[in-house]
Amino acid sequence: MIEKPLVSVSCITYNHYPYIRQCIEGILKQKINFNMEVVVYDDASTDGTSDVLKEYASKFPEIFKVLIQKENQYSKGIRGNAVRYNFPRCEGKYIAFCEGDDYWTDPYKLQKQVDFLEKNPNFSTSCTNYSEVDEKGEILKKEAWDGIRLSPTISHEVILQKYKPKILTTLFKKEAFKNGFPDIFFEVFNADNFLSAIATEYGPVGFLNFTSGCYRVHNNGVWSGKNTIQQFENQLDTFQKMKLYFLKDSQQRAISNRIYQIRRRLSRLYAKEKDFVKSLSQMKHMVKVNPIDSSKVFLGNLIAPFR
Repeated sequence: MIEKPLVSVSCITYNHYPYIRQCIEGILKQKINFNMEVVVYDDASTDGTSDVLKEYASKFPEIFKVLIQKENQYSKGIRGNAVRYNFPRCEGKYIAFCEGDDYWTDPYKLQKQVDFLEKNPNFSTSCTNYSEVDEKGEILKKEAWDGIRLSPTISHEVILQKYKPKILTTLFKKEAFKNGFPDIFFEVFNADNFLSAIATEYGPVGFLNFTSGCYRVHNNGVWSGKNTIQQFENQLDTFQKMKLYFLKDSQQRAISNRIYQIRRRLSRLYAKEKDFVKSLSQMKHMVKVNPIDSSKVFLGNLIAPFR
C-alpha cells in the first residue's frame, strides 16, 4: 500500500507552455524524506501546456494528479481556483504552492519547511525569501524581501496590515483551513492575501531566511501583467471584502490601516495621471481617518503631475 503524501504541491496553470517544464522540474528535484504529490489544475490552456502536463502525469502517475478544464473558468469570473479545484484533491498534511510560471530553485525547500513546521507546531505556515525574474529567466531582483520582512515570525495582524508571504515560497498546514472558506473569499482578486490571513488565525508564519524560488514578472501574468494602479485598485477591493469577514476589533483596526495606506497610494497615483476626480474620491475617505496626514498628501498630490 502506497503511503499517503505528507506534502501536496498545488500548481495552477494557464498558457504557461514556455515555463511549465521549469516549474515542474523544480518540484521534482526536491530532496525529501517523505512522500509528496503534485496536484495540478489547468484552466483550459490553448498553447500546449496541457500536453506537457499529460506527459508528466504519464511518466509519474503515482505523483501527479492533473485536472484540465475544457472551458476557461477565469474568463467567466470564477476565482480562488487553487482552493476550489486543488484543495479538495490534496491529501497531504501540508500544502505548498508553485504556479506554472514560477519555479523553485532550492532542492531542499520542502524538507527545510517541513522540518520547521514539525518542530514548531504552533506555527501555521512557513515561508522564505525569493527572487524576481523576467519572462526569459533573467534576474530582476535577488532576495526580493528585505527590511522588516526578514522577521522570523509574521503574525496574523502583520498579514492583515502590512504584507504577506509570496505564495510560491509558502508551506501551509492544511489543518489551518479546517473551517473552510467563506463565499466572499471567491470574490476577491488577491486571494493569496485572504488565504494567508485565514491560515494565520490558526498560528503565525515562520520566515526561513533563504531563497527558495523565483517569481516571474511578465506581461501575461495574472498579477504582474497589471499596471500599478490596477494592482492597488484590486488590493483595495480585496481588503474591503476581507473587512466584512475578519470582525474582531484587532482585525478591523489592522485592515483599516491597510486600506488607508492603499487609498493614500492610489490618491497619489491618480494625481500623477491627472485624474483628480478619482484622487479626490480617495481623499474623502482618508480625511475621515487621518485629517492631518490627508492634508499633507493633498498638498503633495497637487504637484505630483509635475514631478
